[in-house]
Amino acid sequence: MTTVEKIQTAKAPLAARTKASPGRVPQVAERTNFLIESLGSGAELARLLGVNRSQPAQWRSGKESPGPVTAQRLVDLDYVVAKALLIWPPKAAIDWLEGPNSFLDGARPIDVLRLRGSADVVRALEAALA
Repeated sequence: MTTVEKIQTAKAPLAARTKASPGRVPQVAERTNFLIESLGSGAELARLLGVNRSQPAQWRSGKESPGPVTAQRLVDLDYVVAKALLIWPPKAAIDWLEGPNSFLDGARPIDVLRLRGSADVVRALEAALA
């Protein structure tokens, strides 16, 4: 592959670069691995997602895939954690996720993420960055 082809491939949307089927989260193992490394353990990831402690290890190994609701939470958490790590070190990012947030009317970002998705949490992160 030429350098130009590599650049064009890298610029392509994630869905175009993966062979994801509808309803399947692309790169589950990679997302899970990133979150486990960022959060410190699979147990911490499971706790934040509200799933059984063994689930992240199963996703990481490719033995299982998360269901639709958990898959959306995984993608949302992946995005929010990646964005939070641009601002804070891992421990501070986790503390921010689990602490009350005035931008979210005192709600914890992790709870808002679970209930409503990432949009409001990302706005809260952007407010923290500003």
